[in-house]
Parts: sequence; structure tokens; C-alpha cells
Amino acid sequence: MTTQDSPPPTAPNAHGATIVHVVPLKLLVAVFGALTTLTVITVAASTVNFGEFNLIVALVIAVIKASLVVLFFMHLRWDKPFNSIVFIGCLIFVALFISLSLLDSHQYRHSVIGGQASGVKHVPLTEPHHE
Repeated sequence: MTTQDSPPPTAPNAHGATIVHVVPLKLLVAVFGALTTLTVITVAASTVNFGEFNLIVALVIAVIKASLVVLFFMHLRWDKPFNSIVFIGCLIFVALFISLSLLDSHQYRHSVIGGQASGVKHVPLTEPHHE
């Protein structure tokens, strides 16, 4: 029986392959700083009215933050390229689904109750709707 003072530098995974990549603490702290800064920007952006671009600004910031987490904290940057392609494909599909769901938002704009949606002009239901 042998004893080791420190764990081995490489560790086999369930399939027997060896996975090695040590992320420098300086890089992790930089990513943490970027995430913190982006969170402050998110809070600041919520106080500014960008009009129709409110959702777009919020989603762009959220995608950047999610990408940093996935790339560095979940180690996708050092993983196989196929996994990066799957991640980018998922982002594209999420953007597509949100875009498709927002395409018809002008169809029900006339039935919005006043004060319920900021930035949407209230049109009473008794008036005929003209487009």
C-alpha cells in the first residue's frame, strides 16, 4: 500500500481518458470581475428606458454573462469543439424562439390594460382599433 501526499496531476474520467487543464486563479478572478461589472451594468440598465430595445439590452447582457460562466467556470473553453457548437446552437435557437414569440406582439397591443406594461400606449377597448 502506497500513500500520496498530493493528488495526481491527472485524473482519468469514466471512460479512461485523462483530463488535464488547470485554470489560473488570475483568470478566474478576472472573469468574476467581469461578471460583477456586468451585473452592475444590468442594474444600471434597468433604470434607463431604452424604449423598444429594453429586452434586447437585457438579453445581450445576460448572454454575455452566461457565456462567461459556461466558457470559464464550466470549462467549455477547454472542451471538445462539438460542445461549443452545441452551446452556440442553443443560443441561436433561444434567440429564434424569443424573436418568433415577439413577432405578433403588435396584434394584442390594443387589449393591454393601462399601466400594466410600461412604454405601451393604452387604447380603451371601447374605441375601434385602427392600424
